Amino acid sequence: MVSFHPDAKFLTDFAAGNLPLSEAICVAAHLEFCSKCRSHVQQLSDLGAQLMARLEPQLAAADSDDRQAFEQLMQRIDAADTDTAVTSAATTISAGAARGSSANPLGLPRVVQKLAAGGLQDLKWAQFGKSLRIAPIRIGEKTRETAIYDIRAGGRMPEHEHRGEEITVLLKGSFSDADGKYVKGDFVVRHAGERHQPTATLDTDCICLVSLEQPVKPSSFWYRLLEPFVNYRLSGLSN
Repeated sequence: MVSFHPDAKFLTDFAAGNLPLSEAICVAAHLEFCSKCRSHVQQLSDLGAQLMARLEPQLAAADSDDRQAFEQLMQRIDAADTDTAVTSAATTISAGAARGSSANPLGLPRVVQKLAAGGLQDLKWAQFGKSLRIAPIRIGEKTRETAIYDIRAGGRMPEHEHRGEEITVLLKGSFSDADGKYVKGDFVVRHAGERHQPTATLDTDCICLVSLEQPVKPSSFWYRLLEPFVNYRLSGLSN
């Protein structure tokens, strides 16, 4: 059961189309797991449509369907300068939702399917130790890094401190840290100065969508020595 959600500002900016692309992708992914937040976004969209109708009567007939924010996000992804294979802008959302389980065995949100149209296996993965691999996703946004993290079942990431905001949406499996346990669909936000060490549960790999404002700072002296090499590898994969 989803327990961690975007706050009101995230949802309001998403409904208004004002959220930066990397963050909007994370919110869109969470919405596919969370009916509560979908309902909230729909209410915000309806309210916005009513306000616009009062200000601009000619816009009163504008479509306020609950898919509108998602469709706008898909258009932004299509317009982004990206080297990731994505589906055609002409592909409809309904067609994407109708794909069989064989095309989407992990039940990935549609926004992630769009960014990784060939499947997660076709992304450019970098392996870090035995437990973690990362696939950067280039979306043409310079202010944040977007990536898919895959933590091996029972694996533990190096303890690290955040230098900026990090958004994590769990796509499969679960992980825990000193603050609790997080499951599929959870929207987890970490801020600068926070420190933790995510550990995947033993039953399955943990796959996450991550939007990172600044590179993390490893707590271990050994990992700090490797930090320039790690950043170089990730930069090379995203070019």
